Amino acid sequence: MKKIKSIFIIFGFFLIMIIASFLILYQYSAVSLRESLMRVAQIQMEYARALLEQKINEIEIEADGILNSNDFKELQLMVMEEYDPYDYVMGVKNIKEYLNRRQRSNVGMSEFILYWPEPNYLISTLNKSDVSRNMLDRAEDNKWFYWEKEVYFVRRYSADWVPAEEQPYLFIKMERDHLYKIKNMASGMGTGGTLLVFPDRQSLFSADGMEQALLTGLAEKQDKEAFELAAANEKYQIIKSGAVRNGLELIAYYPLNEMRKPIMDMMGITARLLGVILAIGFVFMVLYYKNILLQLKIITEKLRQVEDGDFTSQIEELPDNEFSYVFQQFNQMVSRIGDLVLSTIKEQQLRNQAELRQLQLQIHPHFLYNSLSYIVTVADKPEAVTEMAVHLAGYYRYCTKKKAITSIGEEVSYAKAYLSIMAMRKSITYNINVSESLYDTPIIPLILQPIIENAIEHAIEEREHAKYLFVKIYKLPDGSVRFEISDDGDGMSEKEIGHLLENLNKKNRDEEESVGLWNVNQRLINYYDGSAGLRFGRSIWGGLLVSFTILPKRADNEAVDC
Repeated sequence: MKKIKSIFIIFGFFLIMIIASFLILYQYSAVSLRESLMRVAQIQMEYARALLEQKINEIEIEADGILNSNDFKELQLMVMEEYDPYDYVMGVKNIKEYLNRRQRSNVGMSEFILYWPEPNYLISTLNKSDVSRNMLDRAEDNKWFYWEKEVYFVRRYSADWVPAEEQPYLFIKMERDHLYKIKNMASGMGTGGTLLVFPDRQSLFSADGMEQALLTGLAEKQDKEAFELAAANEKYQIIKSGAVRNGLELIAYYPLNEMRKPIMDMMGITARLLGVILAIGFVFMVLYYKNILLQLKIITEKLRQVEDGDFTSQIEELPDNEFSYVFQQFNQMVSRIGDLVLSTIKEQQLRNQAELRQLQLQIHPHFLYNSLSYIVTVADKPEAVTEMAVHLAGYYRYCTKKKAITSIGEEVSYAKAYLSIMAMRKSITYNINVSESLYDTPIIPLILQPIIENAIEHAIEEREHAKYLFVKIYKLPDGSVRFEISDDGDGMSEKEIGHLLENLNKKNRDEEESVGLWNVNQRLINYYDGSAGLRFGRSIWGGLLVSFTILPKRADNEAVDC
């Protein structure tokens, strides 16, 4: 049941991933499509606004052109002076024909009106009866205004030779059909629509109930140019052009459902196709689990047992398919590997023991030679000879314990005995700093003494007045133990240290190299690892600092011949 459950969990996870991918894809596609449509709509809106601004400029320029024309100026002179009735009638006729020509030649202008308030004269391209006197009373120079849902521009003629009370007004009305065309240009998509509104949010053209609801909602978001708005149980995307100079504003609206419809259609088709694919995939997954995955799981479990060191692991039940041969070969392979590993481990253990004994025994004659040489030099001092003899006896007693592993406490005790003897024949001041909690920590023997001996011979003896030697052993936070041996000799340069490390790391020692340091370095690396090798630096007195760090192993107390 667990095996079957796992495959269904994988399939369920795969299904969840697909659904999540669909949701992410839908969200991304919806946002991308909406942004693209918004860009198109905004471009259309900017274009329609530019046309509206252009027409406003044309009307204002046209007003200046009419008021500065010769036909108008001649008529203005007739109004101001005594005139022949016939000439006046002809002048009015000429200016009216001039206005009609200007109206026909300019798209977007539907009416021209000249009005003199003081004489109460009126000339219009339409019937005078269609002109409202109340509208004329609203005349104000260089202003746009609205009257009965019509848009007018007013320009007053001003000249030094014309008294203020006789200066006329020119009214130019924007053509509704032209405004309607501009309004339709602002809609960049087939769905939705556009409103052209006055500053009080009243539509210039008739608006249905939904559009009226949109206009009501627009009053709450005066400062935004693009936003969503709900009206008539549907959400709309609103895009505003911003008010132009005459106060009109274009407002485009698009139903969000219509904007998302292409994405929804595409996602529906894709979802159905993927549903079929998932069904087919489920069938193949069951077959794959039964005939392949289950067999792989068996051999994987057996391989893990082999990885953990169990070379007796065998596959007892052989399936009736191609995996039967694989399982038989696995059983034979594991058996042969088990025999080979046991043989290799035994051989490696013997090799390591032989190498460790060889390296360790190199120290004994070396130390014996130095000790006997010292006895010769102090033969006239029985006490020193006696103490050295006791030291040698203790040394060989320590060696004949036949242990490949000792403790830090025994190493420190042995180093103290050695230093006390050396202090008898040389002016040496030494200090060993180690916590008693580390005394029982296992370590390979004869590690400290060769380093101390090297410091005395090559540092303290070669420098005048050098006498200090300091040994510090402490535990690091990661559980490893660090050993530091410092002296106040001449020390070594970085180049000299590099050369020394290169020689110490050679498998075979050069004849001129120090046997003590090379021996210790090789034993540390062989028993622990490469990171346990000797390191060199500068001590606090300017001499040499020799250090190494080990990660203690379990003591096995293996015997070793001396």
